[in-house]
Amino acid sequence: MSETTQSKGIFVPTQAQCAQSLSLRLLAHRGLMTPRLTAAFGAMTADKVSITERDQRLTRKSRLISVESGEIILRAELSIVFENLPEMLVSQLRGTFTLFGQLLLDHKIDVSVAEPQIFQTPDGRYGRRTKITGTSGGIPICDVAEIMSYDPLLSVIAQRHQDQGRS
Repeated sequence: MSETTQSKGIFVPTQAQCAQSLSLRLLAHRGLMTPRLTAAFGAMTADKVSITERDQRLTRKSRLISVESGEIILRAELSIVFENLPEMLVSQLRGTFTLFGQLLLDHKIDVSVAEPQIFQTPDGRYGRRTKITGTSGGIPICDVAEIMSYDPLLSVIAQRHQDQGRS
């Protein structure tokens, strides 16, 4: 993901920054993004998925799309150590548009997420890099790079989702 290599630098967001930025509120935590994204935007799917395999790693690049709005919420690049995951999960990863975090939850795989490295792209979007490991034993599962869409768009999509939940 070339965008992640051209960041303005890693930083720790302040409370004031998080209060003003939906992206930062969603990114600044040590957990999977899937539950936060579905809470904010509703059902999600992976789109424009490309998968390459090399040296016991499966690299999946995708755009995470809100099913309700059809808008891109996040771009992700995952470098997954597939030998450390169940074969069925890896098969689903290759053959479906299900979010990786959802597959981990569906397969009841307990994971730990390292402290994220939050960054801002030159065009003003926020992203994070982190590592996912198995909770027991710290077995490496995935290196993650994620970039959110622009905050104004995300705020509109989140508000629409919230409004639909009320009706």
